[in-house]
Formats: sequence, structure tokens, C-alpha cells
Amino acid sequence: MNNKNIQPVKGTHDIHGEEIKKFNFIVEKFYSLTNKFNFQQVQTPIIEHQDLFTRSVGEHTDIVSKEMYAFTDKGDSTICLRPEATSSIARFAASEYLSGSMKISTHGPMFRRERPQKGRYRQFHQINIENIGEKSPYVDFEMIMVANSLLKEIGVEKKHFRLILNSLGSQADQLNYSKILIDYLSQYRSKLSETSLSRLEKNPMRILDSKDEQDKEILTNAPVISENLSQESTVYFNQVKELLDNNGIDYTIDHKLVRGLDYYTDTAFEFQTNEDKRQNAILAGGRYDKLISLISPRDIPGVGWAAGVERLMSLVNIKNDKEEKLKVLLAVQNDQFLLKSEILKKIYNLNCIHEIKINKNIKKIFSYADKNNFDFILLIGDEENLNNKIVLKNLKTKEQKIFNQSEIKLDHEIR
Repeated sequence: MNNKNIQPVKGTHDIHGEEIKKFNFIVEKFYSLTNKFNFQQVQTPIIEHQDLFTRSVGEHTDIVSKEMYAFTDKGDSTICLRPEATSSIARFAASEYLSGSMKISTHGPMFRRERPQKGRYRQFHQINIENIGEKSPYVDFEMIMVANSLLKEIGVEKKHFRLILNSLGSQADQLNYSKILIDYLSQYRSKLSETSLSRLEKNPMRILDSKDEQDKEILTNAPVISENLSQESTVYFNQVKELLDNNGIDYTIDHKLVRGLDYYTDTAFEFQTNEDKRQNAILAGGRYDKLISLISPRDIPGVGWAAGVERLMSLVNIKNDKEEKLKVLLAVQNDQFLLKSEILKKIYNLNCIHEIKINKNIKKIFSYADKNNFDFILLIGDEENLNNKIVLKNLKTKEQKIFNQSEIKLDHEIR
């Protein structure tokens, strides 16, 4: 018989203890902030048709070609675990959108078969917001504004991150720029990395994102997209920048910021930590006006962003946050003492965190209360049960009182 412990699947992790507090803290802050800006919460399925991502994210992207968990379902349809949330929201919007701005917030697990490393998981969690239906510089600015506010709300200091901005122009701009880029890069074919060579014909703009040192050197003098934008895209981007300037949000223009998915147009942005690391993005997004037309007969513009919750957790410190609610431990030395007791109802009506412990060993009960930061302990031992009494001890002040079980006013005593 094999009694070895079963380990978590490679690249996955259990979230518990201090970490789950951070997780919930981030998700709660996210929803309370996005609610203020009138985003409506939606939950989409974790499994989707693979075609959704092949068409939207792009079959030549790493996510689809290498990292997707896809399988053949009964009935021979190809299903996958969602690698990101925007395409699912786009699918939802394609059938549900009526008019005006459809503002959506969501969070949940995503799946990519990446090489696991610190802070990068194969099942990870994202928070996402999308604004579908209207294209305007204000809408793009509001997206960035909400992201900036969220980082502030969860306590990531301004000095620890920066906002990187670029415009990818319209689809026509991108086609035109891709040709110019291919012309330039073709002279360096022999020096380009293998990955960049494979992208040269299929997806040349992704080469701008290369981490290879030699590629970076070649790109130093490459033509930049901002000098190849249409008049319309240039004016649009200038207005987004003006709104950021007027509202005190600092940014840096990075001509090489292209984002890893095929569906982006115009505004692209990324919040990065100020560490000199390959993986320093904490939140990223952009405008995707042609995405919905790739997966449906409808043509609806959109803009959105996603942030990795685990990534944010590594930047958040809530350890010293005192829990608002008081914690009460009701300890009895015998199960029987609870059968006829009125105390349970009184405890359930308290606006407190509570736990019921049954243990003959009083010393163990106190040590448990101490370890788990309880504020009060209510105790019914053999003697108390016999006389219908209960002991209330304030563990912070060490003050102790004895009451009749039927007469104790818990809400008056515990505060």
C-alpha cells in the first residue's frame, strides 16, 4: 500500500493563513472600488471552447501555442481551461450587450502551463475589469485611474511602482507598422534569437517585447510605432495623456510596450514594480476594439485590464491590521453542558467572531485562546454547570466575572 502524501499539482498552491487574509483583502477592495465606478460583477465559466482563445488571443501567441490546458471533451469538442478572462467577458458581451457602456468586474482562477517559478503559478488568480461598448479617451483614462486607485487602496506605495504607456494605433496602423518593422529587422536575420525569428513573419510586433539581450540591442534603433500612427490615433492618445496629466497620474512612454495578446489596439498600459526583474508587471491592459468581432458577428469596442492576485499579495502587508470584530471562545468541559444551555443562542446573536470548544483540560483551552488571539473566554466547567453559572474572562485586561447563565447579557458584557 502506498501511503505517501499526495502533493499539490506542480505549479499550484494552497492559499491559507496570512495569505488568504491578503487574498480576501485585495478582492474585497477591488469590488468595493469598482462598485463605486458602477462596474457590475459577473462570473464566467472556467472551461470554455478552445476556439474562443485561438480566435481572440491568437494562435501564434505563447498562451495558445504552448501554455493552454486543452482537452477533447466527450462528443469530441475541444475544451480548455481559461488562460485569461477578457475573451470570456467578450464572449458574454457579444450576446448580452445592448447599448452604452457595459462595465464588468470579475475575479477567479486562470490556468497556464508555464514553467513554475517564484510568484508564477499554473493556476493563478486574476481580478479583471472591462468597459465594453464605448470608445473614448475618457473611458481609457478611467480604466487606468481605477487601477491606480486600487494600488493605493491596498497600500502599494507610489514609489514602488510605475505606469508604462504606449499606443498601438488602429489595426491599419499596426499592419503598416509591421511592414516597416519587418523591413528593418530583416537585415538582422542572422542575429535575431530563434523566438524572434519565428515571430518575424507571423507577429513581428511581439519581437519588441523580446527579453533576449542581442534582440534588445538590434531594437535600439528600430522605427517606433508612435511615429507611424494615423492622425486619428495620435489625437486620441494625446487626449488620454492629457487626462492623466490633469489628474496627477504619472506615466512613462515605452514604445516597446506591445502586450502579449493579439487583440490590442490604441492605448496599452502596464503597472510595473520598480524592480529590475524580467517579471515585474503587476497589472496590465489596454483597448481591444476588434476582439468581439473576432469571436462573433458583432463589432463592439472595449478596454480592460487584469492583475494577478498572487502578484499583488506579494506587495501587500496587512499583518498588523487588528481584526475589527472581537473574538469570543465558549469553552465547556463536557458536550452535555451545551444540550440545555441558553448561552448558544446568545452567542449566535452577538456581532462577534466566535468558536465553541469542548475540552476537559482547562489549561489547553486557555492556551488555545491565547494562541488564536481571542479577546474573551466564556467557561462552563463541572461546577458551573451544576450551579447554572458561567465564567466570563476578558483575556486582554484579565478581569473575570461569574454570572447566572440565564441572566448574563452578553452584548452588554462583550464589547
